[in-house]
Amino acid sequence: MPFVTDTHPLIWYITNDPKLSNSAKDVFQKADNNLDYIIIPCIVFFELLYLVEKKKIAVNFDLFLTMIPISENYKIEPICLPIIEKCKNIPRETVADPWDRLIAATSLHLQLPLITKDGVLNKKDGVLGKLGLETVW
Repeated sequence: MPFVTDTHPLIWYITNDPKLSNSAKDVFQKADNNLDYIIIPCIVFFELLYLVEKKKIAVNFDLFLTMIPISENYKIEPICLPIIEKCKNIPRETVADPWDRLIAATSLHLQLPLITKDGVLNKKDGVLGKLGLETVW
């Protein structure tokens, strides 16, 4: 089953950070071994750039950008009107961060589980769970 990734799990995987859960790590390793694939919402690249510019993370952004398009098991999902429309169903009061809203909306739009540790996105009994958002952590 394909998955959508949030920004931090992707960063933690490429930097081998111990904050990444074993379940999430397994999903990324399956993608690396051609057993599955991971969809990266386009907004994740903007958030990654933002974090690099703010010096919150030490990732070679340009190298990262060259690696993703040549990988067969990581696909980029552009921001499109149906994803923006899905954002209307995600209350800003519930998910205030616009990046998180777009990432969750991408997962809902594609009807695929989201790899995330984010507590707001991970609430199975919350608004997003009722909308059908499945998460892996």
